[in-house]
Amino acid sequence: MTEPGGGKSDAERERPPGVIHPGVAAELRSWGLWFRPLAVVVVVMGLLGIMYMAPAVDPGKHLHQFPIVVVNSDTGALQPGTDQKQYLGAEVVKGLKAGVDEQYPGKFDLDVVDRSTALTRLDNAHAYGAIFIPANFSSESFAFLGSAIGDTKVEQPVIEVMTNPGAGAVATQITTQFFLRSMAQVNEQFGEQFTAALVEQTDAAGIKVAGAGLTAMTTPIDIQASEANPLPDNAGSGLTAFYYALLLILAGFTGTMIISALIDGRLGFAPIEIGPMYELRRRVPISRLGTLVVKWWAIFVVSLIVSGLFVLTSVLVDMYAPNKMALWMFGVLVIIGVGIIANAILSIFGSAGLLINLIFFVVLGLPTSGGTVPLEAVPGFFRGLAVGEPLHQAFVGARSILYFDANIDAGLGTAIAMFVLFTVIGLIVGPIACVVYDRRGLIRRPPQATEEPEVPAQV
Repeated sequence: MTEPGGGKSDAERERPPGVIHPGVAAELRSWGLWFRPLAVVVVVMGLLGIMYMAPAVDPGKHLHQFPIVVVNSDTGALQPGTDQKQYLGAEVVKGLKAGVDEQYPGKFDLDVVDRSTALTRLDNAHAYGAIFIPANFSSESFAFLGSAIGDTKVEQPVIEVMTNPGAGAVATQITTQFFLRSMAQVNEQFGEQFTAALVEQTDAAGIKVAGAGLTAMTTPIDIQASEANPLPDNAGSGLTAFYYALLLILAGFTGTMIISALIDGRLGFAPIEIGPMYELRRRVPISRLGTLVVKWWAIFVVSLIVSGLFVLTSVLVDMYAPNKMALWMFGVLVIIGVGIIANAILSIFGSAGLLINLIFFVVLGLPTSGGTVPLEAVPGFFRGLAVGEPLHQAFVGARSILYFDANIDAGLGTAIAMFVLFTVIGLIVGPIACVVYDRRGLIRRPPQATEEPEVPAQV
């Protein structure tokens, strides 16, 4: 069988044994065939390794302004035997700040606020932990001190520490470790003061204190731990928001790649290959802009279905998701935003857009998401990238819906605004590039093939 014009068909050219097309032989000897794919893979994998390992190795090393709120409600009390009013709660706060400035300079942000503000910041995920000093702290402390030489049993003064599990598992771990170390230091300092005051009082009164009384004074404060916004067991210790956000980004990113490949194949711009079957359809005379619009409509329809599929999956696996309608609507927005900007990148850069999308949505997305390691515990470079990374915005939005009752101030408002911005950017930049290419006659079609004589193989 011959092709029009008397040339041989591809099958006939490939059939004779021991004959290699000179173009094939030249490509096999070319450095470009081997070096380029190797270089791209090595660079991408090296970038992947650095981006993923750097934030996860030692989060404590990179802590920066980790937000902890302190509530000092202590109203003070008269020091026993004097008419002077003492505010021991203020001394606790002073000791906490001095210890943080000395041991963790710049790592923790201790902000002294009122109780209402503290609870609001916990509910908005703007604080990862809180320390509450009650109003009767001074009076209870002096009463406990006096009980060491009396017969009346008095409870220890209490300080409550509160973690915020909805902020994430690693954030909760860092907060817990901070509380353990800082509050132990505060307890030790107060124990020394209480012991010295007790010895002074008993010596003046000629009373001898039993060893049990002195031992009780070494740790006079009862540190009580609790959780703000506690999560149920089926919330994955605060990780379901991250994995759900990752699913949404992958749906938009991977869905775009699949839709682009299938539509290009259907329109004749790329081959369709399934196993041994290979088909290159006749090219449909459609512009770049027209092709982009078709792909955008496809990703819009996909977003409606896939977001619903993810919500259904959350029900089937019994995931904690109290606001399912909000979760579906947010998922649609995320998939559309990612799909539109990813398709715009493909329309501008062609096949290179696959690599650009991979780096933007996946390689840079995971370490800057804040879903595994909070942004306050990663190097500053990652904190700067996070603002414009879709995965981070998807995470804070999903976290707000799942754990903070779809609170706009808990990150959902920012996430919605950013995905609307991503969508608008894609809707503007993509068509502009396509129109410029179309008007310059840069049509999506292969160049004219050239015929070269066949030569016997040298092998």
